[in-house]
Amino acid sequence: MSATATPRTPPASLRTMLPAPSLADRQRAVLTVVGDDACDPRLPSFRSVLVHEVGRLFDRVVLPLVRPLWPGLDDSGFLPKWRGGYELYCGLGLSTIVCSARRPPLVTLASRFMRAVGADEAAVVTAARAAIPIIFRLVERERCERVALGAAWILVLDEALDDGMADLSLVDKAAVLRRVVRGFVPAEASPEVVAAAALARALRAFCRDDDDHRAFDALLLAADAWIDGEISSMAGAIDPSGSSFRMAGVTGSMDVLLWGVDAFAGDLERDFLYSIAELGQMADDWLDIDKDASQGRVTPATAGVWGIDDMARVFARAEATLHALSEQAGEPEGAFRSLLNRTFRGEVQRMARTLVDNP
Repeated sequence: MSATATPRTPPASLRTMLPAPSLADRQRAVLTVVGDDACDPRLPSFRSVLVHEVGRLFDRVVLPLVRPLWPGLDDSGFLPKWRGGYELYCGLGLSTIVCSARRPPLVTLASRFMRAVGADEAAVVTAARAAIPIIFRLVERERCERVALGAAWILVLDEALDDGMADLSLVDKAAVLRRVVRGFVPAEASPEVVAAAALARALRAFCRDDDDHRAFDALLLAADAWIDGEISSMAGAIDPSGSSFRMAGVTGSMDVLLWGVDAFAGDLERDFLYSIAELGQMADDWLDIDKDASQGRVTPATAGVWGIDDMARVFARAEATLHALSEQAGEPEGAFRSLLNRTFRGEVQRMARTLVDNP
């Protein structure tokens, strides 16, 4: 198993890559790739509606489950970090419902009506404030709760691995975490581990029949692949693909969200979420080149596999996929489609700004 991999000396490519561009230059480059044209709060977008629904789910679905299991959570440094990451992940999952080529009929009807009356962007946003809560809270309530719990679970699992099992060997961490993602709680477990297991059980509870259970079991196999990758990276193993075991986390985290919105998740929706997750991981690694290199840690950025041109390529791919989703849904150019594009660009730009401002 990968957890037994022998630590290795960082390859020569890590040493020859340095010195990298300065942090300030890398920060400017990241912001240049994604731009800053869509995150102005004065511009119409669907962000305000999305943020409200995402926060509502956290307060009403996630916190009531986790807070009783995690003494001191409210005073911990993890809570604001967790909520920030959750807002990004949950927002991506909920956005899939609206952007999907399989979107709910109410979205299609509302879009057609607004086009027929010649509504501008401001009017479409006003209508969305009324329609989207109906979709998220009533029509697709269960799927939205699945997305919320899944988004929270992704981040708590990561915290459990990083800080919740400090006294265990890498091999034991992997074994314990495999049981935790299946809802089992080991003796004398930390709050992070207890919460991760509880969230896994809550997600499993949504399974109604054999097909549901098989889909969730496939998700757990993806979680196992992520565990293997993280443990291999911690052990200093070298990933032959050059991605430093990053892609299992990129795809696995998005697979959790896609499972939550299964009725709306096809190939294009999957490609869209994978692209955004990959872009975020690329930017994070590229900004952390100095820190990772000083610790002897090999990442795709320190090894020269991921660079600014790769970020630009992935961002362009995400934009093209969103365009293809609109085409497949039969959404013509107009206010609704313009708002979707601006909301997407704005969220990516805010993600990039958060990474740049928190090196």
